[in-house]
Amino acid sequence: GVEDLETAPRSDPLINKIVVYPEIIPIIFVPGIMGSRLVITENQDKAWDPDALGFMGYRYGVRGTPEKRKSILVGQSVHISDHLTVDNNNKKAPSDKAAFDWGSVAWRFYKGILNAISSHQWPFPLNICFKFPVYAFGYNWTDSNHASGRKLAEYIETVIATHTWTTCRRVILVTHSMGGLVARAACKLHGAESRVVGIVHGTQPTTGSPAAYQRMKQGFRDLHRTAWDWLISPLESIKNKVGERVLGPNGQSVTIVMANMPGGLELLPNQLYRTNDGKAQWLTYNLSNGRRVELPEKDPYREIYAKQHEAFRLVNPVWLGKIDDEYGYNQKVEDPWNAYAENLKLAKEFHQDLEDYCHEETYQFYSTGLNTADTVTIASRKYSAQDLAVKHYSQGKTFFEILDETGNMVDPHALWMEHAPYIYGNTPPPASSARKKLYAFAIEPPTGSGDGTVPDSSAQALDAKPESYTKGPDGTVDINEKDESGAKREHSSVFNSRTAQQITLKAIENLCKHVFNKQTAH
Repeated sequence: GVEDLETAPRSDPLINKIVVYPEIIPIIFVPGIMGSRLVITENQDKAWDPDALGFMGYRYGVRGTPEKRKSILVGQSVHISDHLTVDNNNKKAPSDKAAFDWGSVAWRFYKGILNAISSHQWPFPLNICFKFPVYAFGYNWTDSNHASGRKLAEYIETVIATHTWTTCRRVILVTHSMGGLVARAACKLHGAESRVVGIVHGTQPTTGSPAAYQRMKQGFRDLHRTAWDWLISPLESIKNKVGERVLGPNGQSVTIVMANMPGGLELLPNQLYRTNDGKAQWLTYNLSNGRRVELPEKDPYREIYAKQHEAFRLVNPVWLGKIDDEYGYNQKVEDPWNAYAENLKLAKEFHQDLEDYCHEETYQFYSTGLNTADTVTIASRKYSAQDLAVKHYSQGKTFFEILDETGNMVDPHALWMEHAPYIYGNTPPPASSARKKLYAFAIEPPTGSGDGTVPDSSAQALDAKPESYTKGPDGTVDINEKDESGAKREHSSVFNSRTAQQITLKAIENLCKHVFNKQTAH
């Protein structure tokens, strides 16, 4: 117990001491997608570890074909929930935190927030009445958030049961990105709500993000990065280029993995998504004849994600790994489209089950002011084969799909090999190259506001009005250019910023003061 509370000054002869047995309120951090370290269950081989840059560069960069990426993260067949398990053995994490599972998460992204919470000097009376052990909950982010939510609910019970020497009834959850979906699923779908004091969400894609769609169409390319960026910020440009290579530089390499990951598909804009301007239609398709299509009208799953032939489809069926296809990948899946459709069904059901659920004691913060896709615009244009080869390679233009006049897909690499001798040899190509017409499809650079991944509208979509926040009804805070630099507001690294850490700590203090006030009121 704690014996430092006195009822009178020490000079008073009638002094009494009060012994307080503090209540344990564990704080559990839930990371975002790709923020948990994973191994292949069958052989315990390392599968994903952002802290091991050499491994990541070699496995996913140098040798990272789309087929190999899928084989590691999903397996050669359809998605199986237990194909990957969490790896807690992280040498970068403090050894004395092994029992708190800090090793399960990427240290480079989350060391700041874990250390900030763990070392924080809590104000009186919280420092006397409560103890706050800090845990990290790594999870298989390729799996459905429904399944990960169930595991988090089980983990909450395990953590509470660990503390038997004094009262421990509930936990506080702090989440990043996808971790917010996992935490809300644990509370609403798996009965953990009564075990949670409150939740602090950071940059959560509450209703999804068009960036997920954009990256499945064109890869993790930065559409805004120019030669000028390489000149003024070479280290940042190199980091982005390496990240692009590891995560997937084009639509093919991203799609074959993401389409087979229920968790990844659950980051797509769902039925509740609205743009920063409040519109339901976030996808615009500009046809070469001047006609414009705006989607979705009601159902993004049926109108966009389930389409197979339209240029605005989410998934090109060829990219799924159709066996023996000219441009496909040899995966052991007899019907890859059906496998994708099953994963899409899981994502839709998860979105419908979770809806806009919000724990009654919810705080949320988000970064704003960075170019972010709150909408996606696809443009199609007709080129000669010669001009297209120049634009696609010499000028660095990004086209996610090229079709000939009969609608057949054109291999960009073959197009380049055909025209490279003429482009670099300063000799004119055959006249047939100028006459041959091709249709190229590209996504325009994003112009919305957000953290580079999650737009403002989705990150603040929850109706966060915690009773524990006494200064106002709204538990939503933004991090803007006055608070942090662009690099520190960026989605993946926001929790390493001092502002995000201060917001989180203050929200936790508010939650615990609320607990204290309710208990002492009785």
